[in-house]
Amino acid sequence: MVLNLFFLILIHIEITSFFILVAERCVEVLVCMCFKVLKTLKIGCTEKPHSTAAEKETEKETEKADEGEKKQALSVSLDAEPDSLDLAKVSDMYSTTVVSQMIEGLTAIRVDENGAETVEPGMAESWESSEDQMTWTFHLRDAKWEDGVDVKAGDFEYAIKRILNPETASPISGNILFIKNAEEAVAGSVGIDEVGVKALDDKTLEIQLAYPAPYFLSSCAGSSMLPMRQDIVEANGDSYGTEADKIVGNGPFSLKEWVHNSKIRYVKNPSYWNADAVKLEELTMKIINEETARIGEFENGGIDVVPVSTAEWVEKLDQNKDYVKKVVSLPRTEYLFFNQEVELFSNEKVRQAFSIALNREEIASEVYQGMQEPAYGWIPNSMQVDGVNFREMAGEPIQELIEENPDPKALLIEGLKELGMSEDPSQVTVQLMSRNTSQDIAEYFQYTFNTVLGVNVEIDPVEWPVFQERNRGLDYEMGFKSYGADFDDPYSMMQLWMTGVKTVPTGWSNEEYDRLMTEASQSLDKELRAKDYKEAEALVLRTATICPYAYSTDISYSKNYVKNIMEPVFSSTLYKYSYIE
Repeated sequence: MVLNLFFLILIHIEITSFFILVAERCVEVLVCMCFKVLKTLKIGCTEKPHSTAAEKETEKETEKADEGEKKQALSVSLDAEPDSLDLAKVSDMYSTTVVSQMIEGLTAIRVDENGAETVEPGMAESWESSEDQMTWTFHLRDAKWEDGVDVKAGDFEYAIKRILNPETASPISGNILFIKNAEEAVAGSVGIDEVGVKALDDKTLEIQLAYPAPYFLSSCAGSSMLPMRQDIVEANGDSYGTEADKIVGNGPFSLKEWVHNSKIRYVKNPSYWNADAVKLEELTMKIINEETARIGEFENGGIDVVPVSTAEWVEKLDQNKDYVKKVVSLPRTEYLFFNQEVELFSNEKVRQAFSIALNREEIASEVYQGMQEPAYGWIPNSMQVDGVNFREMAGEPIQELIEENPDPKALLIEGLKELGMSEDPSQVTVQLMSRNTSQDIAEYFQYTFNTVLGVNVEIDPVEWPVFQERNRGLDYEMGFKSYGADFDDPYSMMQLWMTGVKTVPTGWSNEEYDRLMTEASQSLDKELRAKDYKEAEALVLRTATICPYAYSTDISYSKNYVKNIMEPVFSSTLYKYSYIE
């Protein structure tokens, strides 16, 4: 009897538990169904039933942005597709910016919170020089390339000699002519083995200089002295540096993805010798040519940092207190240049007429809306020569040329007469090669040269890599771009126009200019150096080989959670110590 009662109680409990379990499950199912219904209603109100590929990509980017704040990811913009990541051909600011995040030289540049720059150890943990500072010995640290191979002194010897080898035709060879026998090697008068760079062993590199260079240690951090792996270069041949998997780095980030004309994506390199100091796990550079699109991405959260070049956007972005503004006066000059192998521009008076026809004050105020400074010299206002401001010392050569020639059209006609061409400027048509994103300034040149000189200008817009290729091949008539110094000495800007330097070919060669540059670069006499550089600048400007018109100022905005982006004045922006707060 008792036993039967006991079993009845157990059966009752099990039945009750069963119904409770069923009830709980019903509630869960009901809640789940309600959630799905609400989600469907939300989608119906805010999204299209079938998302387009672009919308799906936007959703993915938003998800990545949300994840990025959690895992230390930074997105920035790049104004144009890099010209090349072949380290012997990296001559434009976009390519230099890209390689600077993934490859480290003997030394590195650090910028403190006050903007002061110092040279710190990179792949070399220490170095010493001879008493006359003509021989430098670098001792490499235990460091590895991202694929685990040891970084060796021979990687630097190979890289430097590859750049100086005339068979490479490197556009950046002129940056390191201070190395012993470098100039002679580029000219082909001595063998490449005679260049003063030698790996004494795997961890010791000796560099001999042709003359003392006070900027030498800074140059060791620049793109012209970055290491290259001979096995990687030879394995890839002409395709070296053309894709993410055709180059290897030794720096804070590894290049994982390069979607051409779209984006470049890095991840933190765990093999980097100072990886503990690198906080970012991911760095993305979105290639966005048009300023309005860049700023749209910035305001919508697609990128965290954006450069700004127009006054209207500065005024708008200044109103948002969550944006951090940064203004840097750059050692960079914007200029026109002429192909002197073209008959028209072989004449000095014709080139001078084009130079003095420009109203530089108008360019600064109207085209650049006060964002840039008018340039009447080649060396920017921010640069010095042995501690003295160069512009204050050298004056304004182009202003003098303008004062001497008040009628640019009359000067043009004189030049046309000397060439035996029609003296009617309206019969002259010039092709202006420009970047396809520089329409405003190109149209200004077109209007000005037609109005002031009476000539016809046809704008020839091309993408940046094509612009560079045609420039180097002298496949143009007239073009314009900008150039920035790698270190605070006039030589950095002035070596471009020496005979044989292929960075910006113009077909111009001048023995007196070469003599002045050689004497100035090799002398320790400060007064002589200043005099020679002043005369050399005046020579290249008065012959109108180039036509500077503006000095660059960089204005950028970042989100307030972005910290410690380093912007060295004489090298590329660095993100290795950046982080998301």
